[in-house]
Amino acid sequence: MKKYKYLLPVAIIATGFWACGDENTTATDCTTEQCLIDKYGEFNADSANLANQQTHNADSGLGISDGPNVIGTPTDSSGNVNQEPIVTPQDSNQTGDPAGAQNDSIPNNSYTSSSSLTSEPVVGSSSSGHHHHTSSSSVGDVKPAESSSSEEVIIPPTPENNFVEDHRSECQIGNIPSSVNNAKLPDPFMGLDGKRISSKDDWKCRREEIGAMYEKLMFGTKPRNPEKVEGSYSGGKLTIKVTDKGKSGSFSVKISNAGTKDKPKPAMIGFGGGMMGGCGSLGNATNGLDIAQITFNPDDVAPESGGGMFFQLYNQGQGTIIAWAWGVSRIIDALEKTPEAGIDVHHLAMTGCSRWGKGTLAVGAFDERIALTIPQESGSGGASLWRVGAQVNKQKGKQFVQGLSSAGTEGRWMISSFKNYDGKENTLPFDQHMLVAMVAPRALLILDNAGQEWLGEVPSNYCGQASKEVYDALGVTENYTYSQEGGHAHCSLPNGQFDEVKDFMNKFLLGKDAKTGKIDYSKNTQTINFKKSEWIDWDTPTLN
Repeated sequence: MKKYKYLLPVAIIATGFWACGDENTTATDCTTEQCLIDKYGEFNADSANLANQQTHNADSGLGISDGPNVIGTPTDSSGNVNQEPIVTPQDSNQTGDPAGAQNDSIPNNSYTSSSSLTSEPVVGSSSSGHHHHTSSSSVGDVKPAESSSSEEVIIPPTPENNFVEDHRSECQIGNIPSSVNNAKLPDPFMGLDGKRISSKDDWKCRREEIGAMYEKLMFGTKPRNPEKVEGSYSGGKLTIKVTDKGKSGSFSVKISNAGTKDKPKPAMIGFGGGMMGGCGSLGNATNGLDIAQITFNPDDVAPESGGGMFFQLYNQGQGTIIAWAWGVSRIIDALEKTPEAGIDVHHLAMTGCSRWGKGTLAVGAFDERIALTIPQESGSGGASLWRVGAQVNKQKGKQFVQGLSSAGTEGRWMISSFKNYDGKENTLPFDQHMLVAMVAPRALLILDNAGQEWLGEVPSNYCGQASKEVYDALGVTENYTYSQEGGHAHCSLPNGQFDEVKDFMNKFLLGKDAKTGKIDYSKNTQTINFKKSEWIDWDTPTLN
């Protein structure tokens, strides 16, 4: 047989197999053309350009994008970052645009891609085929050359790295309106260009548009791709050090029941510390599940009293919720680079209750590496509709449900100007069903407490039902459950919701069969009647 020589280093071969999730495969296990055809599918010798392009992208760490497109940060004439976010606060007595924001498009800024997200091989991936993995169904072509081997060697292409924080860099964000006139729930499928999306591929950038809207009007900018993230693990503690724009900061998380470098475990990241303690508030619902627990104290990144590591690095007027979401993203960055922590980063869940339920939803919405999101009793600012909450309060003649102004000023959760939408909820270009929708198509279990009036039994229930429309459109109804049960204390998960937690964790973290996908509020304390036509005036498409 004619001898050939490698075009690419053997290391690239190993990386290609590793990134496909086959941890036990080496560069020499499968080198013949027939073997590769059997392993990867039909070999297409005409696809050299594609293979070369994939290799170039993987080597440069750029994916398929020419450059990121992120939310801009306002600067003064000297180039310093302004303290206020893009949205300028306006007196609530003024008319017109509640937030005083300009309908500007999102500028292209020169953020660089983080090597921790794109250029390193994934460590500790599972072979269960979780949907975050993008495996190659066919082998790309490489040009043959001389080799000392007696067999023809074909190098499979490096698969596209789809395990990323988000896809903002691939999407052009158009003009974001700061005010609309819509008493019904805004259409999650309507793009900023005025056209409805029609395919599952379209959802990738539509969810980025929704995220950009939330950053501009409610949460503030989530900084992406810091210059350097480092992780060190010792004694059950992972220390994360972040360096960006000449500044550095660090924080730590506790890890219990971890796996090993060779046998990593799925993990639940839970808000903890302070009055809540523990790792989330799921109680004994996780008993018997062989998963690791990672406890994240948000005060280590952005305490609600002000200051903190995040704001030492980025002081752009953000709220604490987006700061917490940024912190969890950096935890994942560090876990990817620290395999000795024994965590399977491809099977991570996030949970928290009350204000940390709001944070949990934001984490899942803004980081696609979270496989399962479980916000518990998140209330206003979480999985609860602003428009419906305002209607309930108007009917009650008092602030029965936490209103927008109250939530907009408590705990520094949101940017300072968001409170100006209070009483003008119908002018919001989004409602919380759209934040929930950002998690789709990944797994989402929303847990609510029907007995907590302040959290909004009705607006939370309606949000749960409206959010399901996006999962239906994407054909992944089984990935979503909304569960509401009363008769228990705040952040004390009742036994009736244990099975739902176990089912979701078994299915989406451990790869076991389980029945998921429903709307369940049969144990509520009052009758709830969601009239879809009252709140939704758009059709739910079937996205192809």
